[in-house]
Amino acid sequence: MEAAKRQRQQLSTSATTTTTSTDDQLQEEALLSPEEIKLRNDRKRFESLLENSIISNNNDNDNNDYLTEAQEEENADAAYRGISRLYEGDPAPSSPFAELRSISNGEPIGSSGVLRYVPWEGGSSKEDYIVVLSDPRPKSIELRCAIRNLLTSASVSKDILSRIIIINPDSPGENRKQLKKYQNSNNLTVLIDEDLEWMREYTALGEKRFSMTLFVLSGGVCRRIAREVDGDLICGVVGNAVKGL
Repeated sequence: MEAAKRQRQQLSTSATTTTTSTDDQLQEEALLSPEEIKLRNDRKRFESLLENSIISNNNDNDNNDYLTEAQEEENADAAYRGISRLYEGDPAPSSPFAELRSISNGEPIGSSGVLRYVPWEGGSSKEDYIVVLSDPRPKSIELRCAIRNLLTSASVSKDILSRIIIINPDSPGENRKQLKKYQNSNNLTVLIDEDLEWMREYTALGEKRFSMTLFVLSGGVCRRIAREVDGDLICGVVGNAVKGL
């Protein structure tokens, strides 16, 4: 009897401690600014790199991973060298979206567009997400390959396709011309970053060369980031990146 009583007391104490710890974490989160959250995440990321080695056998995105081994190693190296860029867990700024331009009239989407395209600004649940695929290269062959694969692959559901936003610097006419090639292109959102300001803000220009970058954004946070994405593998990358969200 005494042993059972002690066990119940220990379980009660553990539960109370866990609840208190969780409440403290939530209070701390609410008091931090986006810059402080990013600094904290950078520190945790560096500590994790010191404690863990990268383990990945995914070279062709056949499993639930969305990063190749080379991408994971590049991420680790960038974090170790303190490269200033967005990492997973960092705040996802909403304001840069307002300056993106519509392909229908070439005008900035403004605050109303932010409410329309950015779920956490439009009143959607924190679990709602968008997938952003950006490419700073004009008339990018690789981006066009990715768009073709997204629009023609049976592995990309209509729901996921409706959440994807393509961002590139091409003119409205050039974008409309490319989308006309596909019957279901109206399921895909394309916005223009003519001056590459959105990509600069989201550190999506590339460090050694221009390339495609994929973001999964939810609740004002960068949930997934994949850099130097391969257009031929885009469907698997997107599918694996949104699993579990």
